[in-house]
Amino acid sequence: MKLSKSFLIYTLSSILSSAVPLLLLPVLTRYLTESEYGIVATLTTLITFFTPPLVWGVTAVLSIEYFKRTPEEFRIYFSSVIRIPIFSFLCLLGVAAVGALLFAQDIGVSLWWVLSAPLFVALSLFPQILTTILRVGDRVMAYAYFEFFSSVAVVAFSLFFVVTLGLHWQGRMYAIAVASGVGTMIAAVWLTREGYFVRAFDRHTLIDAFRFGAGLVPHELGSHAIRVTDRLFLVAMVGLTGAGQYAVASQVAGVMLVLLSAFNRAWAPYLFLQLSVEREETRKAMVRKSYLIVGCALLFFVAFNAAVPLAYSLFVDAKFHSSMDYVFWLTLGYLFMAVYLTYIDYIFYVKRTKVLSLITTFNFLCNLTLNYLLIEFFGTIGAAYAFAVTMFLVMLLAFLLSNHVYPMPWFNWMTRQNGR
Repeated sequence: MKLSKSFLIYTLSSILSSAVPLLLLPVLTRYLTESEYGIVATLTTLITFFTPPLVWGVTAVLSIEYFKRTPEEFRIYFSSVIRIPIFSFLCLLGVAAVGALLFAQDIGVSLWWVLSAPLFVALSLFPQILTTILRVGDRVMAYAYFEFFSSVAVVAFSLFFVVTLGLHWQGRMYAIAVASGVGTMIAAVWLTREGYFVRAFDRHTLIDAFRFGAGLVPHELGSHAIRVTDRLFLVAMVGLTGAGQYAVASQVAGVMLVLLSAFNRAWAPYLFLQLSVEREETRKAMVRKSYLIVGCALLFFVAFNAAVPLAYSLFVDAKFHSSMDYVFWLTLGYLFMAVYLTYIDYIFYVKRTKVLSLITTFNFLCNLTLNYLLIEFFGTIGAAYAFAVTMFLVMLLAFLLSNHVYPMPWFNWMTRQNGR
């Protein structure tokens, strides 16, 4: 399928999938207090933190190997690497138990909820794998249906547990768990019918995937650290009320991230396929399209922020309106992230995930330092400032490293002008 058509379908499905939870925002901001919203934000942050070490880069490596192997070879590869998250889950249960004993009281939730974080991730594993295979297999309509169904399920269960049963923030978490469980069953049935679970096992494949994940996990942890540490800093330094305000702003700004990620879902398989041709003209074409992507992201950033006041008046309860100022800085960070995503796909393509550890280390240290300093000085909005500045610096570093491991004619237009 052509890139433009794939992008259109991914974008429309992402708009629908993100619009459904957005419609839930007025309900949650009405039925949950600021502190309860902060608790939900804290728990979802922990789940985000546990996701990279449990998944261990399996979805990423599957998206790359899909284009390099025959269908039979890929099924063997799939059945071999799927063992990694199972082992990771068992290890993370131990980590969560220790973390629950040490930090549960500090972040305002009970020990059992902290301990459940790896289980939430495990329930999301098969849905992630299913969407990855549908995406790289160019089955975009099936992908769109599944994504939309998943969003509707989360909203429906949230309304049932929070509004009908009155379970407050716990109801929101129950809804996420049940919806993920339903998605897991659907994904498992689909993968079984498509013959992805085979008895064959390749030890070398397992080692290769493990090494790939070992380089990718620190990078993904660093990427998630921006969304993890800011909220944990806010809980510790400002309190659950400030964290709840920030969580609402993040949810509104997250609509932009959803749409940018939708394009990357269409772009990455297309890019990998084009790069496999190994022609200079193809590289130049990819660079031109990358510039177009950045330009479109900038226009979308401007349009999105122009619509933010209307979105707050329609979807957000008045007690959360003070968080509107945070949205500009969060979306600015997402704009820088959109550019960053166009660079790191080249690092993924050559499977140089160890290079990403440099970005990860810088990302993590910069984010920690800026969050502490800027929250201390500016209050809650300091976390948004820290996110924007960190993503700008990470974007620049990603460009330098990606061009080092896979040189592209990014400045070919400048050479042409000088030649004239």
